[in-house]
Amino acid sequence: MTEVFATLFLLMAAGAAFRFIPGTPSPESTRHAIGMMVLNVFLPALTFNALATAPLTFDLFAVPLVAIVVGLASLVLSWFVFARLLRNKLPRHTAGALILASTWCNATYLGLPVVQAVVGSEYRQVPLMFDLLGMSVLLFSIGTVISVEFGTTGERHTLREGIRQIIRLPPLISAVFGLAVNVAGIQIPSLVESTLDALGSIVAPLMLFSIGLALRAPKLKMLSAIAPAVIIKLLIAPLIGFALIHWLIVDAQIARATLLEAAMPTMVLTIVFAERYGLDEEVLAQAIVISTMVSMITLPVVAGL
Repeated sequence: MTEVFATLFLLMAAGAAFRFIPGTPSPESTRHAIGMMVLNVFLPALTFNALATAPLTFDLFAVPLVAIVVGLASLVLSWFVFARLLRNKLPRHTAGALILASTWCNATYLGLPVVQAVVGSEYRQVPLMFDLLGMSVLLFSIGTVISVEFGTTGERHTLREGIRQIIRLPPLISAVFGLAVNVAGIQIPSLVESTLDALGSIVAPLMLFSIGLALRAPKLKMLSAIAPAVIIKLLIAPLIGFALIHWLIVDAQIARATLLEAAMPTMVLTIVFAERYGLDEEVLAQAIVISTMVSMITLPVVAGL
């Protein structure tokens, strides 16, 4: 187990080290290029291949249900902490950023490589279901509402626009087609499957490398404000997930993969919402960094449960 997480850490460290190589593109432009390739090519290939060939059981479809319940519970708790208890101590745009940090987890960018390394690549469909049918749906709907209400740009967002953004996500489109092929019992030609498998195998190392590109030294002055979000994300969320998984999922390995997903740090994509709607980008970026660094300690513990 130690070697597995050490490998994941070294892949992120390689991304962090890339920033210091002379003559290379900026970390921001590199992350953008990697993100576009993963979102539009590699992740859709992986998603289709994984869901087209995965055994369709109740346990698998319970995964997004766990994601939604854990997400909503974290949202309610973080709203109570940051918008009620600490409302006189935090600006609204900071409170909104910390609500995002507490609620949405890095289910694919970090969750996928962790699940593949710890549980096995045959369970790679778990983080995809957790994210695409759970976390992402919540982010583009309720997450947008939170961002608008706590943001400073004054930009509005309709439910129709949120739905449009969800259904246009390439990995989600691939997930729908993959599940349809699976249900219909269509056999994928071996050449197509091997090509998709080759494309999908690139996703995990690229994602870890990209996370490394985004890591910066944490600022201790923000720690007191960020600490409750990290506790909710890395401690309370997996405890809620553990209780749900105990009742909903029978397969031990799917349960283990789902629990790892519930224990993931803050989602990197939330920073896009902070930029668009005027939330506190700096505190959210620090929450992503700190929760990711702390998760290197908490995830091995969760993996051993």
